[in-house]
Amino acid sequence: MIFNDKKITTKPKEEVISLRSNISKQEYQRVPMNVGGEMLDAAWLNNLRENNKTKKIYDSDPFVEVYQFRENFYGFLTDLLDGDNNYVWMYLIVGPEKAMLIDTSFGLGRLKDLVDEISGGKEVIVVNTHCSCDHSYGNCQFEKAYGHVDLVDDMNWKQNPGIWDYLFDEDGKSIWVDFEREDLIPFKKYEFIGVQDGHVFQLGGDYDVELVWLPGHQPGHAGYLDKKNRILIAGDAVCGGGVGLSGGSDFFADEHHARDKFQGSNIPSEDSRRTVTAYRDGLVRVSERMDEFDYIFGGHGTNDIDKNIIPSIIETCNKIIADPDCYDYKNGDRLQKMVPGWASIGYFENGV
Repeated sequence: MIFNDKKITTKPKEEVISLRSNISKQEYQRVPMNVGGEMLDAAWLNNLRENNKTKKIYDSDPFVEVYQFRENFYGFLTDLLDGDNNYVWMYLIVGPEKAMLIDTSFGLGRLKDLVDEISGGKEVIVVNTHCSCDHSYGNCQFEKAYGHVDLVDDMNWKQNPGIWDYLFDEDGKSIWVDFEREDLIPFKKYEFIGVQDGHVFQLGGDYDVELVWLPGHQPGHAGYLDKKNRILIAGDAVCGGGVGLSGGSDFFADEHHARDKFQGSNIPSEDSRRTVTAYRDGLVRVSERMDEFDYIFGGHGTNDIDKNIIPSIIETCNKIIADPDCYDYKNGDRLQKMVPGWASIGYFENGV
Protein backbone atom coordinates (compact mmCIF):
# COMPACT_ATOMS: atom_id res chain seq x y z
CA MET A 1 0.00 0.00 0.00
CA ILE A 2 1.00 3.65 -0.05
CA PHE A 3 1.81 4.37 3.55
CA ASN A 4 4.95 4.70 5.66
CA ASP A 5 5.56 2.51 8.70
CA LYS A 6 4.40 5.20 11.12
CA LYS A 7 1.68 3.88 13.41
CA ILE A 8 -1.83 5.10 12.56
CA THR A 9 -4.67 4.28 14.92
CA THR A 10 -7.97 3.94 13.11
CA LYS A 11 -10.93 5.32 15.06
CA PRO A 12 -14.08 3.88 13.50
CA LYS A 13 -17.41 5.50 14.23
CA GLU A 14 -20.15 3.28 15.61
CA GLU A 15 -22.34 3.60 12.52
CA VAL A 16 -19.71 2.49 10.00
CA ILE A 17 -17.73 -0.65 9.38
CA SER A 18 -14.35 -0.81 11.13
CA LEU A 19 -11.23 -0.84 8.97
CA ARG A 20 -8.56 -3.40 9.84
CA SER A 21 -6.04 -1.93 12.25
CA ASN A 22 -2.82 -3.07 10.56
CA ILE A 23 -3.18 -1.11 7.33
CA SER A 24 -0.40 1.31 8.30
CA LYS A 25 2.09 -1.56 8.40
CA GLN A 26 2.10 -1.93 4.62
CA GLU A 27 5.43 -1.17 2.98
CA TYR A 28 5.99 2.14 1.26
CA GLN A 29 6.93 1.55 -2.39
CA ARG A 30 8.39 3.97 -4.89
CA VAL A 31 6.89 4.08 -8.38
CA PRO A 32 9.38 2.21 -10.60
CA MET A 33 11.06 4.41 -13.21
CA ASN A 34 11.30 1.89 -16.03
CA VAL A 35 8.39 2.73 -18.32
CA GLY A 36 9.75 4.86 -21.14
CA GLY A 37 8.02 8.23 -21.36
CA GLU A 38 6.52 7.78 -17.90
CA MET A 39 9.90 8.00 -16.14
CA LEU A 40 9.58 11.73 -15.42
CA ASP A 41 6.02 11.22 -14.25
CA ALA A 42 7.18 8.57 -11.79
CA ALA A 43 10.04 10.79 -10.57
CA TRP A 44 7.62 13.66 -9.91
CA LEU A 45 5.21 11.43 -8.00
CA ASN A 46 7.97 9.87 -5.90
CA ASN A 47 9.30 13.31 -4.98
CA LEU A 48 5.83 14.54 -4.05
CA ARG A 49 5.13 11.58 -1.79
CA GLU A 50 8.51 11.70 -0.07
CA ASN A 51 9.06 15.45 0.31
CA ASN A 52 5.80 17.42 0.12
CA LYS A 53 5.29 19.19 3.46
CA THR A 54 1.48 19.28 3.22
CA LYS A 55 1.14 15.51 3.00
CA LYS A 56 -1.13 14.13 5.71
CA ILE A 57 -2.84 10.83 6.48
CA TYR A 58 -6.03 11.09 8.51
CA ASP A 59 -7.31 8.53 11.01
CA SER A 60 -10.72 8.74 9.35
CA ASP A 61 -9.35 7.15 6.15
CA PRO A 62 -5.76 5.87 6.34
CA PHE A 63 -5.95 4.56 2.76
CA VAL A 64 -5.60 8.09 1.37
CA GLU A 65 -2.66 10.50 1.26
CA VAL A 66 -3.96 14.08 1.40
CA TYR A 67 -2.08 16.99 -0.22
CA GLN A 68 -3.09 20.64 0.05
CA PHE A 69 -2.35 22.17 -3.36
CA ARG A 70 -4.17 25.48 -2.82
CA GLU A 71 -5.76 27.14 0.21
CA ASN A 72 -9.08 25.37 -0.39
CA PHE A 73 -8.05 22.68 -2.90
CA TYR A 74 -6.86 19.21 -1.88
CA GLY A 75 -5.60 16.18 -3.77
CA PHE A 76 -6.43 12.69 -2.43
CA LEU A 77 -3.96 10.06 -3.61
CA THR A 78 -4.84 6.39 -3.26
CA ASP A 79 -3.83 3.03 -4.70
CA LEU A 80 -5.00 1.83 -8.08
CA LEU A 81 -6.42 -1.44 -6.79
CA ASP A 82 -6.14 -3.26 -10.12
CA GLY A 83 -2.55 -2.28 -10.91
CA ASP A 84 0.83 -2.65 -9.26
CA ASN A 85 2.61 0.53 -8.11
CA ASN A 86 0.08 2.90 -9.60
CA TYR A 87 -2.13 5.54 -8.08
CA VAL A 88 -5.25 7.58 -8.72
CA TRP A 89 -6.21 11.13 -7.74
CA MET A 90 -9.41 12.48 -6.27
CA TYR A 91 -9.82 16.20 -5.58
CA LEU A 92 -11.71 18.20 -2.96
CA ILE A 93 -12.69 21.86 -3.32
CA VAL A 94 -13.93 23.50 -0.11
CA GLY A 95 -16.19 26.40 -1.07
CA PRO A 96 -17.78 29.06 1.16
CA GLU A 97 -20.92 27.00 1.81
CA LYS A 98 -20.46 23.63 0.08
CA ALA A 99 -17.61 21.33 -0.84
CA MET A 100 -17.11 19.45 -4.09
CA LEU A 101 -15.50 16.00 -4.31
CA ILE A 102 -14.28 15.21 -7.81
CA ASP A 103 -14.11 11.41 -8.29
CA THR A 104 -14.30 8.76 -5.59
CA SER A 105 -11.76 6.10 -6.65
CA PHE A 106 -12.58 2.48 -5.71
CA GLY A 107 -14.41 3.15 -2.43
CA LEU A 108 -11.65 1.74 -0.22
CA GLY A 109 -11.88 3.17 3.30
CA ARG A 110 -14.21 5.77 4.78
CA LEU A 111 -13.93 8.44 2.10
CA LYS A 112 -17.08 10.24 3.24
CA ASP A 113 -15.69 10.64 6.78
CA LEU A 114 -12.46 12.06 5.36
CA VAL A 115 -14.32 14.61 3.24
CA ASP A 116 -16.48 15.63 6.20
CA GLU A 117 -13.42 16.11 8.39
CA ILE A 118 -11.50 18.29 5.95
CA SER A 119 -14.52 20.32 4.83
CA GLY A 120 -15.73 20.91 8.35
CA GLY A 121 -18.94 18.99 7.73
CA LYS A 122 -20.13 21.12 4.82
CA GLU A 123 -22.62 19.73 2.34
CA VAL A 124 -20.64 17.93 -0.33
CA ILE A 125 -21.42 17.76 -4.04
CA VAL A 126 -19.97 14.56 -5.53
CA VAL A 127 -19.09 14.63 -9.23
CA ASN A 128 -17.33 12.20 -11.56
CA THR A 129 -15.03 12.80 -14.49
CA HIS A 130 -16.03 9.38 -15.86
CA CYS A 131 -17.42 6.02 -14.80
CA SER A 132 -14.32 3.80 -14.63
CA CYS A 133 -13.85 1.72 -11.47
CA ASP A 134 -10.93 3.82 -10.23
CA HIS A 135 -12.93 7.05 -10.46
CA SER A 136 -16.48 6.20 -9.42
CA TYR A 137 -16.84 3.05 -7.31
CA GLY A 138 -16.71 5.10 -4.11
CA ASN A 139 -19.92 6.90 -5.11
CA CYS A 140 -21.91 4.41 -3.06
CA GLN A 141 -20.69 6.07 0.15
CA PHE A 142 -22.81 9.09 -0.78
CA GLU A 143 -26.48 9.68 -1.47
CA LYS A 144 -26.03 11.05 -5.00
CA ALA A 145 -23.43 12.00 -7.58
CA TYR A 146 -23.34 14.07 -10.75
CA GLY A 147 -21.62 13.77 -14.10
CA HIS A 148 -22.07 14.33 -17.81
CA VAL A 149 -25.42 13.10 -19.12
CA ASP A 150 -23.69 10.53 -21.36
CA LEU A 151 -22.53 8.68 -18.23
CA VAL A 152 -25.98 7.96 -16.83
CA ASP A 153 -26.69 4.54 -18.37
CA ASP A 154 -23.24 3.14 -17.65
CA MET A 155 -23.09 4.56 -14.13
CA ASN A 156 -26.44 3.01 -13.24
CA TRP A 157 -25.43 -0.30 -14.81
CA LYS A 158 -22.38 -0.39 -12.52
CA GLN A 159 -24.50 0.01 -9.39
CA ASN A 160 -24.07 -3.57 -8.25
CA PRO A 161 -22.47 -5.23 -5.19
CA GLY A 162 -20.31 -7.29 -7.58
CA ILE A 163 -18.30 -4.35 -8.91
CA TRP A 164 -15.27 -5.30 -6.78
CA ASP A 165 -15.32 -9.07 -7.36
CA TYR A 166 -12.59 -9.04 -10.00
CA LEU A 167 -10.11 -7.56 -7.50
CA PHE A 168 -10.00 -10.88 -5.59
CA ASP A 169 -8.97 -14.42 -6.45
CA GLU A 170 -10.99 -17.60 -5.83
CA ASP A 171 -9.79 -17.66 -2.22
CA GLY A 172 -10.93 -14.10 -1.56
CA LYS A 173 -7.41 -12.64 -1.50
CA SER A 174 -6.77 -9.33 -3.24
CA ILE A 175 -4.81 -9.84 -6.45
CA TRP A 176 -2.82 -6.67 -7.10
CA VAL A 177 -2.83 -4.56 -3.92
CA ASP A 178 -2.78 -5.84 -0.34
CA PHE A 179 -6.10 -5.07 1.34
CA GLU A 180 -9.06 -6.96 2.75
CA ARG A 181 -12.59 -7.21 1.39
CA GLU A 182 -13.94 -5.67 4.60
CA ASP A 183 -11.86 -2.54 3.94
CA LEU A 184 -14.37 -1.73 1.19
CA ILE A 185 -17.40 0.10 2.55
CA PRO A 186 -20.48 -2.04 1.71
CA PHE A 187 -22.25 -1.19 -1.53
CA LYS A 188 -25.32 1.04 -1.34
CA LYS A 189 -27.48 2.35 -4.17
CA TYR A 190 -27.19 6.07 -4.89
CA GLU A 191 -28.78 8.53 -7.30
CA PHE A 192 -26.69 9.49 -10.34
CA ILE A 193 -27.73 12.75 -11.99
CA GLY A 194 -26.61 13.54 -15.53
CA VAL A 195 -26.07 17.17 -16.52
CA GLN A 196 -25.16 18.89 -19.77
CA ASP A 197 -21.86 20.40 -20.88
CA GLY A 198 -21.53 23.81 -19.24
CA HIS A 199 -23.56 22.96 -16.15
CA VAL A 200 -22.51 25.15 -13.20
CA PHE A 201 -22.32 23.87 -9.63
CA GLN A 202 -22.56 26.55 -6.94
CA LEU A 203 -20.44 26.20 -3.79
CA GLY A 204 -21.68 29.39 -2.15
CA GLY A 205 -21.31 33.09 -2.86
CA ASP A 206 -19.83 33.54 -6.30
CA TYR A 207 -17.84 30.30 -6.15
CA ASP A 208 -18.85 28.26 -9.21
CA VAL A 209 -17.40 25.11 -10.76
CA GLU A 210 -18.38 24.24 -14.33
CA LEU A 211 -18.58 20.83 -16.00
CA VAL A 212 -16.61 20.80 -19.27
CA TRP A 213 -17.25 17.89 -21.66
CA LEU A 214 -13.98 16.20 -22.70
CA PRO A 215 -14.84 12.97 -24.58
CA GLY A 216 -12.38 10.49 -26.04
CA HIS A 217 -11.29 8.39 -23.08
CA GLN A 218 -15.00 7.73 -22.60
CA PRO A 219 -18.04 9.23 -24.38
CA GLY A 220 -19.23 11.03 -21.23
CA HIS A 221 -15.83 12.01 -19.87
CA ALA A 222 -15.78 15.53 -18.39
CA GLY A 223 -13.49 17.98 -16.64
CA TYR A 224 -14.37 20.55 -13.99
CA LEU A 225 -13.35 24.19 -14.25
CA ASP A 226 -12.62 25.91 -10.93
CA LYS A 227 -12.41 29.55 -12.02
CA LYS A 228 -11.50 30.86 -8.55
CA ASN A 229 -8.38 28.72 -8.38
CA ARG A 230 -7.91 28.95 -12.18
CA ILE A 231 -7.67 25.16 -12.36
CA LEU A 232 -9.08 22.63 -14.82
CA ILE A 233 -9.55 19.23 -13.17
CA ALA A 234 -9.30 17.09 -16.30
CA GLY A 235 -9.67 13.51 -15.09
CA ASP A 236 -8.05 11.06 -17.51
CA ALA A 237 -8.23 13.49 -20.44
CA VAL A 238 -4.92 15.13 -19.48
CA CYS A 239 -2.83 13.01 -17.08
CA GLY A 240 0.86 13.19 -16.34
CA GLY A 241 1.39 9.89 -18.14
CA GLY A 242 -0.71 10.73 -21.20
CA VAL A 243 -4.19 9.70 -22.31
CA GLY A 244 -5.76 6.48 -23.56
CA LEU A 245 -8.67 6.74 -26.01
CA SER A 246 -11.13 3.86 -26.19
CA GLY A 247 -12.53 4.05 -29.72
CA GLY A 248 -12.02 1.09 -32.05
CA SER A 249 -11.19 -1.58 -29.49
CA ASP A 250 -12.59 -3.40 -26.50
CA PHE A 251 -10.05 -1.31 -24.54
CA PHE A 252 -10.62 -3.19 -21.29
CA ALA A 253 -9.93 -6.72 -22.55
CA ASP A 254 -6.65 -7.10 -20.64
CA GLU A 255 -5.49 -9.32 -17.79
CA HIS A 256 -6.71 -6.88 -15.16
CA HIS A 257 -10.26 -6.56 -16.44
CA ALA A 258 -10.96 -9.88 -18.11
CA ARG A 259 -13.03 -10.89 -15.07
CA ASP A 260 -14.60 -7.46 -14.59
CA LYS A 261 -18.00 -7.48 -16.24
CA PHE A 262 -18.72 -3.92 -15.04
CA GLN A 263 -15.60 -2.18 -16.35
CA GLY A 264 -16.77 -1.91 -19.94
CA SER A 265 -19.58 0.20 -21.36
CA ASN A 266 -23.02 -0.12 -22.90
CA ILE A 267 -21.84 2.31 -25.56
CA PRO A 268 -20.13 0.53 -28.51
CA SER A 269 -16.39 1.00 -28.95
CA GLU A 270 -17.15 2.30 -32.46
CA ASP A 271 -19.00 5.31 -31.02
CA SER A 272 -17.58 8.56 -32.40
CA ARG A 273 -17.34 10.08 -28.89
CA ARG A 274 -14.45 7.70 -28.13
CA THR A 275 -12.20 8.78 -30.99
CA VAL A 276 -9.09 10.90 -31.49
CA THR A 277 -11.29 13.37 -33.38
CA ALA A 278 -13.72 13.71 -30.45
CA TYR A 279 -10.79 14.19 -28.07
CA ARG A 280 -9.23 16.82 -30.33
CA ASP A 281 -12.52 18.70 -30.71
CA GLY A 282 -13.03 18.77 -26.93
CA LEU A 283 -9.56 20.20 -26.39
CA VAL A 284 -10.16 22.81 -29.09
CA ARG A 285 -13.22 23.97 -27.18
CA VAL A 286 -11.14 24.15 -23.99
CA SER A 287 -8.32 26.02 -25.77
CA GLU A 288 -10.76 28.81 -26.58
CA ARG A 289 -11.17 29.34 -22.83
CA MET A 290 -7.55 29.25 -21.73
CA ASP A 291 -7.89 32.77 -20.32
CA GLU A 292 -10.05 31.21 -17.56
CA PHE A 293 -7.47 28.80 -16.09
CA ASP A 294 -3.73 28.32 -15.70
CA TYR A 295 -3.15 24.76 -14.49
CA ILE A 296 -4.45 21.24 -15.12
CA PHE A 297 -4.90 18.51 -12.53
CA GLY A 298 -5.36 15.01 -13.98
CA GLY A 299 -6.61 11.70 -12.66
CA HIS A 300 -3.20 10.00 -12.46
CA GLY A 301 0.45 10.92 -12.04
CA THR A 302 1.84 14.44 -12.34
CA ASN A 303 -0.58 17.27 -11.70
CA ASP A 304 -0.45 21.08 -11.61
CA ILE A 305 0.47 20.92 -15.32
CA ASP A 306 0.72 24.21 -17.21
CA LYS A 307 -2.25 24.85 -19.52
CA ASN A 308 0.03 25.59 -22.47
CA ILE A 309 0.43 21.88 -23.13
CA ILE A 310 -3.06 21.91 -24.68
CA PRO A 311 -2.04 23.35 -28.11
CA SER A 312 0.69 20.68 -28.37
CA ILE A 313 -1.84 17.92 -27.67
CA ILE A 314 -4.22 19.36 -30.28
CA GLU A 315 -1.41 19.55 -32.85
CA THR A 316 -0.48 15.91 -32.20
CA CYS A 317 -4.12 14.86 -32.54
CA ASN A 318 -4.22 16.59 -35.92
CA LYS A 319 -1.17 14.60 -37.02
CA ILE A 320 -2.83 11.34 -35.99
CA ILE A 321 -6.07 12.25 -37.79
CA ALA A 322 -4.13 13.13 -40.95
CA ASP A 323 -2.05 9.94 -40.78
CA PRO A 324 -3.10 7.25 -38.28
CA ASP A 325 0.09 5.31 -39.07
CA CYS A 326 2.32 8.08 -37.71
CA TYR A 327 2.52 6.46 -34.26
CA ASP A 328 5.86 6.27 -32.44
CA TYR A 329 5.47 2.86 -30.80
CA LYS A 330 2.93 0.18 -29.94
CA ASN A 331 1.60 -0.85 -26.54
CA GLY A 332 -0.09 -4.14 -27.31
CA ASP A 333 -2.63 -3.31 -30.00
CA ARG A 334 -2.74 0.33 -28.96
CA LEU A 335 -0.79 2.86 -30.99
CA GLN A 336 1.13 5.54 -29.07
CA LYS A 337 1.99 8.98 -30.42
CA MET A 338 4.26 11.20 -28.33
CA VAL A 339 3.24 14.80 -27.61
CA PRO A 340 6.25 17.17 -27.41
CA GLY A 341 6.73 18.32 -23.84
CA TRP A 342 4.14 15.94 -22.41
CA ALA A 343 3.50 12.21 -22.78
CA SER A 344 1.66 10.07 -25.33
CA ILE A 345 -1.77 9.70 -26.85
CA GLY A 346 -2.87 6.07 -26.97
CA TYR A 347 -5.36 5.17 -29.69
CA PHE A 348 -6.51 2.25 -31.77
CA GLU A 349 -6.32 1.79 -35.52
CA ASN A 350 -10.10 2.08 -35.94
CA GLY A 351 -10.54 4.81 -33.34
CA VAL A 352 -9.36 7.90 -35.19
